[in-house]
Amino acid sequence: MPVNDDRFAHLRKEVLGSVKKFRHIDLDMLQVEIISRLLEGRRTATELVIEIYEIEPGQPEYPARYASVRRSLKDLENRGYASTNLLGRDKPYRLSNYGIAILCSIIPENDELPRIVGKKEFALLGLTGMTAIMLILLRNSGEIVVFTSFAAFFTLFGLSLRTFLVIMGRVI
Repeated sequence: MPVNDDRFAHLRKEVLGSVKKFRHIDLDMLQVEIISRLLEGRRTATELVIEIYEIEPGQPEYPARYASVRRSLKDLENRGYASTNLLGRDKPYRLSNYGIAILCSIIPENDELPRIVGKKEFALLGLTGMTAIMLILLRNSGEIVVFTSFAAFFTLFGLSLRTFLVIMGRVI
C-alpha cells in the first residue's frame, strides 16, 4: 500500500520536531516514569517505589530500588522539574511549574522553549545592577544627584527582590 507523500512528510516533520524537543530534556527511563506518576498527583519516594516496581518495604530488593528512585528524584529536583516541602517527615514530591512548562514545550504547537527568567525580568535585574554601579560612581556628586540615584536604586532593588521571589516560586 503506497504512503501518501504529503501526509507522510507532515507526520515526519511533527515526529522529528517532538523528538528534537524531547531530547533537550535528557531524562532516563526511571525519571520519565517518575514524572508520569507525578503528573497524576503528589507522591512520596516510598509510594513511587511501590507503584513503579510493585514491591513493598521489607522485600530484599526494596532498598536498592528505593535508593535509585531517591537519586532520580534528587536529580529532578536539582534540575527544577520536581519539588517537595522543605519541612516535614514524609515529603511528597510534585512537579514544579517549571517542570510542567518544560513538558508542555514538547507539544508540537509550542515552538518556544520556556524560560525561567523572562526578558522583562532580566532587564529589570540588569537595570538594578546598573543603578547600583551608577550610585557608586556618583557618590561624590551633588546632594540631589546622590539622593535621586539612591531612591532609584532602592525602588528598583525592591522590584528586583519581588521579581527574584517570583522566579524562585516558578522553580520551587
